Amino acid sequence: MDLLHGLERTLAALLRATRRLSLRYGRSSAELERESQAFWNDPGNPDLATISHWRGHGPFVDDDLWLRLGRRHRDLTEKALEWAGVPAPLDRIVEWGSGGGMNAVALLGAAREYVGVDISSSSLEECAEQVRRAGGPAFVPVRIDAAEPEVALARIPGGCTFFLSTYVFELLPTADYGIRIMRIAHDLLRPGGAALVQVRYETGGATATASHRSYESSWPRRAVYSVPRFWTTCREIGFEPMFVTLVPDEPELDETRYAYFALRKP
Repeated sequence: MDLLHGLERTLAALLRATRRLSLRYGRSSAELERESQAFWNDPGNPDLATISHWRGHGPFVDDDLWLRLGRRHRDLTEKALEWAGVPAPLDRIVEWGSGGGMNAVALLGAAREYVGVDISSSSLEECAEQVRRAGGPAFVPVRIDAAEPEVALARIPGGCTFFLSTYVFELLPTADYGIRIMRIAHDLLRPGGAALVQVRYETGGATATASHRSYESSWPRRAVYSVPRFWTTCREIGFEPMFVTLVPDEPELDETRYAYFALRKP
């Protein structure tokens, strides 16, 4: 009996130690990916349309801001394409995290086909509806699971000439997950194609993730990146970085430290 009690005490101590380590070192990447998938597909979340940047919700209840931010991204896209020497019109744009369609509507007519990749079914439906209302070309939705972003490669045969992602990387489960997406972007892009990717940058020079906290409690600022390190990492992946545009303050969204990287695939 004493031996049994001793084993029970040992097991209880191990469980406590495991919980302490979990709190100290944080959730695993797989856990965070599952949590993010559930978070962005929760029909009971009343704020989901707002935080997904749907037109007519939250700060976008007035069309002006929604349209204006879309135009900003369109202008940066045009600049990136000019620097990369990519002629218009484009064959295909792939947007990673198309949300409520802010960029898709702003870029109407820029490409023969617009592909939106997202883990949220409702956002893909909303984006398609906004493109339809605006009279745009066919919108192709590609739904993926956060745990398997690489399936997008098989679902977008032939790749693309432009890759776009804004207001997404700071929401990813981990900073390393963002680098994983950049490798996918490189594989999707055809030689000579270009990309525009926005991240939240860290002024301290480090790349970091709020990995010790649940996704739901820290989703707005999950991952931040060092500007020089992100630039260098993209070059190591095989990109040719062209320029970076910093937006230190975005008061209308109550946000700070946005960096837009323009990249080319040689």
